[in-house]
Amino acid sequence: MVPETEKLPGDRICSSSLNLNHDVIDMTSTNMIDYPKLFAVRLEYSRALLTLSLQQQELIKDDDYSSLLDVLGKKQRLLGQLDQYTKQLPRLWEQWQQDRDQLPPEQRATCEQILSDSEAVLAQLLKNEDTSTQSMVDRRDRTKQQIQSLNQGAKVGEAYRDSLAPSTHRHLNIDQ
Repeated sequence: MVPETEKLPGDRICSSSLNLNHDVIDMTSTNMIDYPKLFAVRLEYSRALLTLSLQQQELIKDDDYSSLLDVLGKKQRLLGQLDQYTKQLPRLWEQWQQDRDQLPPEQRATCEQILSDSEAVLAQLLKNEDTSTQSMVDRRDRTKQQIQSLNQGAKVGEAYRDSLAPSTHRHLNIDQ
């Protein structure tokens, strides 16, 4: 059974109520980035991608290619939105490494837990994507083999038909 797409629609995930320039980051002041909120949004994107990846796997298994195209479109939109989100914070990782030790211990622990959860989700996502890719390659190869088998069958049929042709069609009659 395919998981419900509506539980994590790409539009809701990506139109997060988070305003990066105001809520999360204010580089003009002495305030630091709201790392827990920022990392939580990234985790939310990762979970949404994982949900779509699981749907993709089921649709491949069920040979439901029209629904698969819909899920792939949702994944593409979500990845595009995640890319836009990431572009707004180009040096996030370097900044996190600098600010990390200045954070209160409980906030740092929260951030590290969210990052750990994100890594686990992304590892599962990568595994699912590899499985889906291999499934599609296997299906492509089986289809190619079936087509080649059909082509060979057609050639055998032509050869067999030629061997059963009436004798007048098989031999040149010079006396006529």
